[in-house]
Amino acid sequence: MIEILALSYFIKQIKKIAEEKGIKAGKWIAILVGSWFGSEILIFIIAFVFFNVSRDQILIVMLPALLVAAGVAYFILNKVKALPSQHTSEQTAKS
Repeated sequence: MIEILALSYFIKQIKKIAEEKGIKAGKWIAILVGSWFGSEILIFIIAFVFFNVSRDQILIVMLPALLVAAGVAYFILNKVKALPSQHTSEQTAKS
């Protein structure tokens, strides 16, 4: 449940920032979702292979996986914030 709430928060933030900058949010949302699940899967693989975590201990791995995924999402959000605005001078004058 926390995962869905955190992911939806980051998606809403990317949409908001993309609209302000005049860029398409779809690409960045796809990158966010893919990176989120990719980083979680990577943490689970690392835990099972290198730290010999059993299936019964999966909840122990869940917290670090969520924290890493949230960190990756925060990094992507900052990348979107750093993008230059795509508004032309005419669009800026109308606003």
